[in-house]
Amino acid sequence: MGKNHYSLLTLVVLGLVTSIVLVSTMFLKLPTATGYIHLGDGVIFATSLALGPLYGIVGGALGSALADILGGYLVWAPWTMVIKGVAGLIVAKLGYNKDRKKQIFAMVLGAIWIIAGYAVGTAVIYSPMAILPEVMGNIVQTGSGILIGAVLSPVLSKIISEMGFGSKALKEN
Repeated sequence: MGKNHYSLLTLVVLGLVTSIVLVSTMFLKLPTATGYIHLGDGVIFATSLALGPLYGIVGGALGSALADILGGYLVWAPWTMVIKGVAGLIVAKLGYNKDRKKQIFAMVLGAIWIIAGYAVGTAVIYSPMAILPEVMGNIVQTGSGILIGAVLSPVLSKIISEMGFGSKALKEN
C-alpha cells in the first residue's frame, strides 16, 4: 500500500474514532448538576491503548468537544478539548503497546487528569463550591471508563490485527 493510502486510512479512522467518542459521550449519558456522566472516556481510553497517541488525542479532544457543543454545553468545549486530548495522550504514552498492568495504570492516571481538569474548570465556570459534586460524578464516569477501556482495548486491538491493519497502516501515521 502506498503512502497516500495510509494517509487516507489514517484520516478515515480518525473520523470514525471521533464519531464514536461523540456518540458515546452525547447519547450514552446521565445528567448531573454541573454537566453529565457519559461512557465516552472508555472509548478514549480503549482507542488510546489500541491505536496510540494520535487517535487518543484527536478522537478524545474533537469527539468530546463536539459532544459539548452539540449538546448545549458550549462553555465546556474548550476545557473538554484540552482535558480529553491530554487524557488520550497520557493513556497512549504510558499504556500503548505495554503490558496490562501498565495499561491500567495509564488509564488511572488519565482518569485522575480528567477529574482534576474538570474540578478546575468547575471552579472557574461555576464556583469552588461546585467542585465536590463534579469530582464525585467524574469518579463514577472515569471509573466506568477504565472498566470499558480494559475490556474494549484488547477487542479493538484484535479486530485491527485480524483486519490486516498493522502498525504501519494505522499506528504509525
